[in-house]
Amino acid sequence: MDARITKPEFDSAIPAAAVSMSSAQAVALEAMQIRDEAIGQWIRKAATAAFRAVIEFPRRRRIYDELSMLSDRELADIGLNRGDIPRVFEEKFEARARQAANGLPQGRAAAA
Repeated sequence: MDARITKPEFDSAIPAAAVSMSSAQAVALEAMQIRDEAIGQWIRKAATAAFRAVIEFPRRRRIYDELSMLSDRELADIGLNRGDIPRVFEEKFEARARQAANGLPQGRAAAA
């Protein structure tokens, strides 16, 4: 006696399981595609940020060196002090400088 079950016998015996397995596989495939797309976007963003950092470095270094060569009085004339020089390139620094120039308190956002 042969204990093996043929494919037609299996399909006729458990048709609902075959359908649910294929839909489960479709859901798994869709989840993998979404995951792969998210990973691809993250890699593209990271590569773009790294490329921009490499391109921007000489300009940023030149500005840093020029600010460092200014006297304390010249820095005060433009609203900076020595401690501000490394922070000039922070994203929030420009917004805070604009707020200070407009006379707004540091905690409030400038009106757009």
